[in-house]
Amino acid sequence: MVVRELQHRMRNLFSVVLCFVDNTDASSAADFRAALSARIATLSDAYRMIECAGEQHVSLAGLLERTLKPHAMSHKDRILLAGPDVALEPHIALSLHVIIQELATNASKYGALTSTEGGVELAWESSPYLGRQSLAIQWRERGGPTVNKPERRGFGMHLIAKAIPGARVDIDFAPDGLVCRILIDRGQTRTSQNAVS
Repeated sequence: MVVRELQHRMRNLFSVVLCFVDNTDASSAADFRAALSARIATLSDAYRMIECAGEQHVSLAGLLERTLKPHAMSHKDRILLAGPDVALEPHIALSLHVIIQELATNASKYGALTSTEGGVELAWESSPYLGRQSLAIQWRERGGPTVNKPERRGFGMHLIAKAIPGARVDIDFAPDGLVCRILIDRGQTRTSQNAVS
């Protein structure tokens, strides 16, 4: 399972880099190299944030901003974040990074971010259903191509469903846009709301 996950992460990483190459516009080769290098550096920044945390907590708002920034560079003001700032343990932060990266890659390849009218809303809040320490996260795509439920669940969807042990994950292949809901037992602190830029 670990080897398959590593292989899948590598394929996703290559897909993200190819997406950056395809969606980077520049007037010269030097500008193209600079823009592409900036996007790849931003992607690695999320990994560094988690590595540097060590035993400390990781800000969910900061993690999501860094994870989605490379995608937002190609889709300005089309990825919106809203929710309270939550302190996460590093291993949960890394799992969430993998999940959100997977969803963003799929949205860029097949979903809402393939359309000029499409966008993503990522919201999170303290959930009243599991008590004060729970966290509900919702990824919602809108304005993209019609969504069809796949005939079989690929490894990416399996990874999203199983990346956080004990979490409840619901993936809805709604025709007007994929929706992924995740319920995790965590705590919350101050509130933040912004568009990814």
